[in-house]
Amino acid sequence: MVVEKQNRELLLATEIDYWRRSAGKSKREQITNNRVREIMGAEHTIVDDIRTKQLIWFGHMQRMPDHRIPKQILLWTPRGRNKRGRPRSWREGVDKELEDREIPDDLWLNRQKWRLGVGKRRRTF
Repeated sequence: MVVEKQNRELLLATEIDYWRRSAGKSKREQITNNRVREIMGAEHTIVDDIRTKQLIWFGHMQRMPDHRIPKQILLWTPRGRNKRGRPRSWREGVDKELEDREIPDDLWLNRQKWRLGVGKRRRTF
């Protein structure tokens, strides 16, 4: 997704600071971030959660009827080029994440399979 590197690093640093304080561990104790996550039972990072939520929203948008304004905005592509230094589109980030997770393009048609595919819910049977 389009979570820029600087923002991603800031989010991760803030998150690990939260977990470290909650665990009552000081940086002077030289406990690794992964160990702090294990102690606190944090399975995912905040960036992973953001990416998952964005994919869930994308599937929701794809299932909307074409006359809905959010769907029209999602499908709209502006003419011309982005100015230098401008971020890529949100859709490009979604496409890259789908490719990274090896999720088929048309899986969003089935809501349950889509949610399982993006990792929101896991089937336990």
